[in-house]
Amino acid sequence: MGGAIGNVLTMGGSVVSTAASLLGNDTKEKKYYRSLAKTAEEQARQVEENARRNALYMMQEAGYESKQLSDSYRDLVGTQKTSLAASGLTGQSATAQLILKNSRLNAALDQERLAANLNRSIYENDTYAGLEAQQYRAQAKQYRQATKNKWSWWSKVGTAVSGFFSRNKE
Repeated sequence: MGGAIGNVLTMGGSVVSTAASLLGNDTKEKKYYRSLAKTAEEQARQVEENARRNALYMMQEAGYESKQLSDSYRDLVGTQKTSLAASGLTGQSATAQLILKNSRLNAALDQERLAANLNRSIYENDTYAGLEAQQYRAQAKQYRQATKNKWSWWSKVGTAVSGFFSRNKE
């Protein structure tokens, strides 16, 4: 009988030790998942911040290109007027007006293309960043859900008790 009591105490101590270690591991695991969720949220925020910064850079670059197009158009018109005048064509000439009008049209088309490319680039930047941030937030939500779905005290006690009875059969 003494052996049976010693056996129960030994197994009981083992079972209590197992239950305590399970509870300790559960707390560590919850902290780990919370940390992962926090990291995923931070990554989502960083992706959105990077997208805003990239959009700003794209707009600045488009502004510089637009200024260069305007400067190039102004230089071209000046050169054309000088060349036309050297050829004996005045501003009243239909040919001169057609050449200058064509240059103005090409400059306007270049500006429109620049604006369309900027809009498309910003849209793609924002869409990609939005999707990436959404993925990080979904991941964070899954980590939080994993933390909530951790076993309860009752399941820990059940694990300890089932461990006691399974060892007792041996």
